Amino acid sequence: MKKIAEVWLLFLSVGLVAAGVWTPNEWKIGTLTLGPEFGIGDNGHLDFALGGRMNVPHLENLTFGMSFQGGMILHNTDSLFYTDEFGYRYNVVKDWTDMSFSFLAGAEFAPRAKINPFVLTGVEIWSFSFTAEDTVWDRKVDVSSGENGVALPVILGCDFALSKHFAITPYLRLTPYLKTLKVTITAFDEYGYPIAAHEEDVGKWRGMVHFGVNASFIFSLPLPKDSDGDGVWDEFDECPNTPPGTIVDERGCPYKKPKIASRSEIERAFKEKKKFVTNQIYFEFNSDKIKPESYPILDEIGRILEKHPEWKLEIAGYTDSIGTEEYNLDLSQRRANAVRQYLLEHFDIYARNLIAKGYGEANPIADNATPEGRAKNRRVEFRIIK
Repeated sequence: MKKIAEVWLLFLSVGLVAAGVWTPNEWKIGTLTLGPEFGIGDNGHLDFALGGRMNVPHLENLTFGMSFQGGMILHNTDSLFYTDEFGYRYNVVKDWTDMSFSFLAGAEFAPRAKINPFVLTGVEIWSFSFTAEDTVWDRKVDVSSGENGVALPVILGCDFALSKHFAITPYLRLTPYLKTLKVTITAFDEYGYPIAAHEEDVGKWRGMVHFGVNASFIFSLPLPKDSDGDGVWDEFDECPNTPPGTIVDERGCPYKKPKIASRSEIERAFKEKKKFVTNQIYFEFNSDKIKPESYPILDEIGRILEKHPEWKLEIAGYTDSIGTEEYNLDLSQRRANAVRQYLLEHFDIYARNLIAKGYGEANPIADNATPEGRAKNRRVEFRIIK
């Protein structure tokens, strides 16, 4: 085991050094793998494995996966017999096979590099089966283990990419058995009478150390392009080529600090119009995270609501028309929820007095065909409903 650990540390070091060699401008989604695996045991086993790893969005080093495999147990069973529950004896036992299914989780150390070491662990459920045959009466029966064994696999592997979407993946898999499966071996004398019996561990037949080589197919999506580095994707950036360090709004245009309505103006709007409308509450692009420059006007609204505990308000969120109607409806709801949460966390307001509702791109107050009109439509309305 010490030698294996030393080899793996060297393997990992090389992988980390290579991590910067090939970094495509893409999000890695996952990897589909298939290939042979050989187990070292009492003659071991030879399986064919089909599996996959899925990378966590925005946390590509974290990965989850599954693996299904099956094949031949290579243990020599020429001298074995099988007796069924009715006492019928079969003089040939052959075609031993194993099958397993694994749930895995772990880490990839360089998911976008040409050399990507990884480690996985999880739970493996396995079973075996064989064919029993009576060659005298030409009778056969397929026999299964009847229950499942459980192992806790640890997989050390590395993807060696030959192209952006294809890699060769050698790996070492260790499978300590939490629950193994056994078979009863009966010895017979020359007249066919049983004279002794003992149990053998099929897990030891399969082995605890396994080597495999997979053909791996890598799936990814292009990263959205942000040419000017302002945090807004090009396809949504209404002001491209802003200078580095420029503070921009959610559409990529330079942020101009507007005059914030005074507390008296906001309170007057509530009393005279039963609502206050503002587009001075800003969110990060494609997000419900409130920007700090929104805090002053939210604080003024919060102080007014503390003075009027008798008011019950609907916080109505609106977006412009860019994007699908379903997406905008969800985004406006999340942003309305964020405003409500901010007010409840920072001010002494009854939670029952604030209702958050997203309306998406409905009820525009300006033309969505122009950047100025879209900016006006991205708004929050505070309506007194009681």
